[in-house]
Amino acid sequence: MSKLNYKKLPISDLILYTQKADLKATAELIRRIQKDIYTFFCHLCQPNDSISDLTQETLIKIIQNIDKLKNIDQFKKWSNRIAINVFYDALRKRKRAIDIVESDSLDLSIIPDKKGKPVDNYHCKELECKIKACIINLPVNARLAIILRELEGLSYEEIAKLTNTNLGTVKSRISRAREKLQIDLANYL
Repeated sequence: MSKLNYKKLPISDLILYTQKADLKATAELIRRIQKDIYTFFCHLCQPNDSISDLTQETLIKIIQNIDKLKNIDQFKKWSNRIAINVFYDALRKRKRAIDIVESDSLDLSIIPDKKGKPVDNYHCKELECKIKACIINLPVNARLAIILRELEGLSYEEIAKLTNTNLGTVKSRISRAREKLQIDLANYL
């Protein structure tokens, strides 16, 4: 029997093998999803928050509980729910208001565009920093809703289920977040 090439397996197969305690499948699954989870927290958290720790805690909880996942097609929603719970747990532990962040203090890791001109790259990075700062300044619930909608691509209904919130509340939070972002970014867009 030939060895499995885990890097070529679809994520659904990796989940199945991980549920059967296959360590190589687990390692490959973590490798594939860790960047998405890290990016999720980068958009959601303050720069001084321990994004790496939140990512690691989420990955651990995913692996520890993956055998409870019944519908593999729901993996993305299920893992988002775990990440959201980890985020809220961290907020509760911190028990303090989220501080407003100056855009100069943001540390964004972006992949440089090797085809772009340096001036264009600078303007893109500047805009990305400004957008990040504006998102961070949103209230936590609005920030979470707009990130799940715009960056994760979830529907309003999915966001309502994930956050245990009424559909109307989700729509309202996203609408207010968009309005606030449009006002704050008016000079940049």
